[in-house]
Amino acid sequence: MSAGPSLPSNQSLNPASPVSIVAEGKPNLWRTNPERMAWIVIFTSFVTFVVMAVSIPLAIQYTIRYATVAQDVQFTPTVGTVLFWPPRANEPIAITAPRNDVVESSRFEAGYSTQGEISLTLNPDSDQAMGTIHLYQGTQLDLVRVRRPRFLSSPEPYRVRLRLNAGTIRLFTNSGQERPLVVEIETPHGEALLSEGIYNFTVKAEETEITVNSGQATLSHVSGETLIVAQGLRSSMSATQPPSEPVASQRNLILNGDFSQPLSTSWETLTVAEKDVVPGRVEIREQDGRRVANFVRRGGDSVHTEVRIRQEIDQDVNVYEALRIELYVKIDYQSLAGAGFVGTEFPVRVEINYTDIYGKDLEWGHGFYYRPPDPGTPIYPSDQILQSAWYFYSSPNLINELKDTRPARITSISVYASGHNYESMVNGISLIVE
Repeated sequence: MSAGPSLPSNQSLNPASPVSIVAEGKPNLWRTNPERMAWIVIFTSFVTFVVMAVSIPLAIQYTIRYATVAQDVQFTPTVGTVLFWPPRANEPIAITAPRNDVVESSRFEAGYSTQGEISLTLNPDSDQAMGTIHLYQGTQLDLVRVRRPRFLSSPEPYRVRLRLNAGTIRLFTNSGQERPLVVEIETPHGEALLSEGIYNFTVKAEETEITVNSGQATLSHVSGETLIVAQGLRSSMSATQPPSEPVASQRNLILNGDFSQPLSTSWETLTVAEKDVVPGRVEIREQDGRRVANFVRRGGDSVHTEVRIRQEIDQDVNVYEALRIELYVKIDYQSLAGAGFVGTEFPVRVEINYTDIYGKDLEWGHGFYYRPPDPGTPIYPSDQILQSAWYFYSSPNLINELKDTRPARITSISVYASGHNYESMVNGISLIVE
């Protein structure tokens, strides 16, 4: 039986033979279309080159512009001892002297009658602070983020982010010539973005209040609503209410100072008199086209009495630059000369009870009379006014006046009439802060 035709030996073993070799049914593309594969390789290499040529410079540029480093700040306790929690610390440290190694993610807590100040010296080559944050008593503040650009050629600003959980702070921010400073503040009720300026923040459980002494603040509520507060204005927000319409930063801490509401709604009445002695009284009545608190005592002479109205204030005034009392006074009658034998029995006197920055309870007062004092008798700070004529009194700025015992918190305010017999009245009482 004869075998079929066979290939020549030289053709079966020669790899350059024109006969295609098929492996598992798939052609070898390099051999069937080498030009196409070459173009694929060239195109892929070109795309890779272009991507790298663009992305590497962009990545370098992005890094140079946006890379940041954490910056230490300085903290100085100004009154008392402030508690300090470094990052990841379980126990606080009592700060009694300045520290230059305060880093981001730290926490401060100013207790009763304590204050402190954070200095934002963000440029490591300068000793000039670009901002300060003053903490007042009852304040808990987190230093969330303090960053400066890593590279000097970066145009980005310095950035500081704070979280005010409770209490009161006063901020001063100053954009330097080299680069600006951006400060963001978180509170339980929203956030604020601050430009260069001076700001007061007070956080209570029910609301956040922001006062812009200079500059501009952009408030963002937790609901997403935003509001811009300009210089000289203040606003507040709560968990359920977005930022209120800005109003003038000046505030009157007294309620019902014009006596448009019943006296008992906001004032407490107190009397002092010995047993079986007719005491003084106070009543609200119309007089000269206004509602007044009328202090009256007509009875036996040569006996001391006193009648006063008192209102609880309980307001922190640390952040304010000005504090003054204003009221209208009229005295129709006083039986004692001046302020009596001991110099305190005025027919009208206003008193402010306050706690100073050292935690000491103090009192400031000013009296009014029309009868000259007897020679040689003492008399406390006061004004002699005309009888039966309205007199407007505006105190000096008590923040400056009492600078050695600066008020930190106003406890209460009182107006009283004292002496033997008297008839006087007051109206338009205001305790103004700004």
